[in-house]
Parts: sequence; C-alpha cells; structure tokens
Amino acid sequence: MIHPEKLAQAITLKKGKVVLYFLIIAFIATIPTWIQSNQIINDFSRDGQIIAESIPPFEIENDQIVTTEPVKSYIYQTNSIIFTFDPNGERTIEDVEQDLVANLLGIAFLEDSLYFVLPDYPIQLPYTQLNGLTSETFIDLILNVQAFGINLPLITFILVWVSTLFITFLYTLLYTLFANILSILTGRKLNFGDNWKIVLVASTLPTLFMALLNSVNLIPAFQLEIKTLVTLFIYYLAIRVLPKTKRLP
Repeated sequence: MIHPEKLAQAITLKKGKVVLYFLIIAFIATIPTWIQSNQIINDFSRDGQIIAESIPPFEIENDQIVTTEPVKSYIYQTNSIIFTFDPNGERTIEDVEQDLVANLLGIAFLEDSLYFVLPDYPIQLPYTQLNGLTSETFIDLILNVQAFGINLPLITFILVWVSTLFITFLYTLLYTLFANILSILTGRKLNFGDNWKIVLVASTLPTLFMALLNSVNLIPAFQLEIKTLVTLFIYYLAIRVLPKTKRLP
C-alpha cells in the first residue's frame, strides 16, 4: 500500500486468484462479527444459568402457558439477558423491546407467545407451536449451550463467514460501480472486470482497518461511507499510472 499505483497490476490476476483474494477479504471482514458472536454466546451461557434458577415450573398445553402455582409477572436482568416471565398478560412485545438496551438479548414468555430478541433479529413463537414445552426442557436448552464445546465457535464462524461473503460481494459491487464512473471521468474507461479486480485489492486496507476497530468494539459512524471513499481514493491512485483512452477525432 506504500505504492498504491502498483495496484493497477491487479488487472493481470487470473480468475482463480481473484476468487481466492475475495475469500481472504471476506475472511478478514468476518473476524470482528465472529468475536462479538462468541462473546454473546459466552455471556448467554454464563447468564443463562442465573436465569434458569429464576424460572418457575410451567408447561405449555392447549396453546397456553400454565404454571404449577399462581405467579406474578417479573423481569430479570443480567449482564447480557433480559428475561421476562409474564403469563398474566401484563406486558406486550413493544414493552419487551423497549426494555432492551445496548446488545442485550431478550427472552420473554408472554401470555400467548415466546419472544426472542437478538440484536436486530426478533423471533416470535406462538404457543400453538410449542405445546408440550416445559420449564425443565427450556432450562435444559439454556444450560446445554456449553455442551457444543469447541464445535460451537467453528459453527458460528462458518455461519458468519457465509453471510459475510454475500455482504462483501455487495460492497465490492457497490465500489466497482462507483469505480466505473471514476474511470470514465478520468479518461481510462476500464471494463467492469478490471475495475472489480483493482477495487477488490484497493479495499484491503480499509477492510483490515475497520476489522481491527470493530474487533475491539469501536464502530465508527458512517463506516460504509468511509470504506467506500478510502477504497475509491486508493483505486484512483492506482489507475493514475494507466494511459488514458484516446478519443477519436
């Protein structure tokens, strides 16, 4: 990156090397999300044991949650989980969502459904789908997260990497569309494939830098816009060494 103009040599890369480089870029972008996911899983595993101790005996039957004894609705919060037990219908889904702060997970047994709130990913399961679920079964599910052992981080990484491949593809496509315009404005008029190759290599530095920041929970505002501008700037420095397309008289 000390000599960004050399990045124009990316035009000569074969298809196999371009695919490999793309996979590497996606791998780098995966790391911070994977770290955060593992932290959430570890916190959930630890705090799940605390939550489990507060859950009263219950069973879901005939599409309703039935407790062994009458219980008052309550909310229990740990460092990573907000657990709501409300078989009496005192709280709504909107109330549960308002209770959440930062990256806390929400688990709520409401009057007619079980509601999970992962960061930005709500999941509602009506009791019509959960007949037969008991407090013992649910507690076992919470406590058995650790039973996956070393396989869980690996499974998490694969899932995150697959989703990041798609996101990286979209981002690179976005960068390349802007690069096409920039190449025309600067008189180079490179084809889409050549621009894709240069942009892919040019995105290495901003991707690596953002990955380092995100890995320590530093999320800059306008992160996508910053990555786009830096990538296009490096792209511009790279194509300056290429000859301009001669205009026909």
